[in-house]
Amino acid sequence: MLSGDGHPCRGEGRRSGVAPVSTGDDIDGTTKALNASANRVLIAVRARWMRVAPWYVAYGPLVRRVGNVLLFVWFAWQTYARISFFLRLNFPWGIDATIYYRGVVAWLHGADPWAASVSVNGYAYHYAGSPVTTVLMAPASLLGEQAFTYGWLGLTLVAAIWTLRRLHFPLWWLLFPPIAEALFSGNPQLVVLALLVANKDIASALATGLKVYAFIPLFGETRWRQIGIAVLFNAATILVAPGLWLDYLRELGSISSRLERESTQGGSAFYLPMLLAICVVALVLLALRDRRAAGWLTVPAIWPASQFHYSTMALPVMSPLLAVLLAYPYLRLTPVAIVLDVGRRLVTPWVRRVLVVPGPPDEGTERAPAPSR
Repeated sequence: MLSGDGHPCRGEGRRSGVAPVSTGDDIDGTTKALNASANRVLIAVRARWMRVAPWYVAYGPLVRRVGNVLLFVWFAWQTYARISFFLRLNFPWGIDATIYYRGVVAWLHGADPWAASVSVNGYAYHYAGSPVTTVLMAPASLLGEQAFTYGWLGLTLVAAIWTLRRLHFPLWWLLFPPIAEALFSGNPQLVVLALLVANKDIASALATGLKVYAFIPLFGETRWRQIGIAVLFNAATILVAPGLWLDYLRELGSISSRLERESTQGGSAFYLPMLLAICVVALVLLALRDRRAAGWLTVPAIWPASQFHYSTMALPVMSPLLAVLLAYPYLRLTPVAIVLDVGRRLVTPWVRRVLVVPGPPDEGTERAPAPSR
């Protein structure tokens, strides 16, 4: 059927309410309008920022000083609550150091090191160190249990102070709750962090011997020579204690499940599939831009059965957002905080370009010494 203007169906299309198909000119016009609107918004945001920028330059140092005072108070409050909680439940000072000592001594006496434990209020906390850790800490048996525990607590404090000075943190960061918890428990984590920050071949090898996850920041900083030496160092313990390795491999399933239970699955995203997937995607995206930061943040974010003090691994790439959130000992807050901080790290460079903001590309990325290649 012909329409009134002689074109088939054109009139019927209008009468039936069918919308005409958009032409290329219409799409181009819409795109140009959207771009113009976006440009007007950016210009308005820039104009507002330029009015605020002088205030930021003038009062920025004061704001930072006030922020540091508030952060100090936040750390002190959370550390007091955390340590008071342990003391109320009769957790002994240096509990982790004692557990490591008992595991090593049990092995040297022919017993099962992973059956060694410390009991608190009827609950046993077992040794879960690797064979490399067990061999590495064997000299501890030359001391008595109490002497080793107190000595290790002192070494942990020295390691924490040295690390803070090396990374240019003030000493009041000893109150950062993950640091304070590691100082209370005597966990090797702070010694491992100090060895990694030292950025020396033997130090890095020792760090991976104490905690196998120390390999991750080494990969993040592309310290290939140190990684190679550490692999050889760890492999050498197979020759030193082959029986220990065989026992460990046989018991690995039970050791892991017991650690999962005793740590209440830890504070990372490892046992929560959805959160784990989000963390992995965020860390991969971060690695594409800043592999070093991704390496240091991976352990507290997704390592299985991670403890609260594992958050100290974030110190070399610490930011104000992480400092505030990682100080609060809420289960699973750590991976969420890291995902939020990754988003901040990815968005900040774009915001700086849009607002033409001067300054470093990201906070905290220059804390640790440059990696050796």
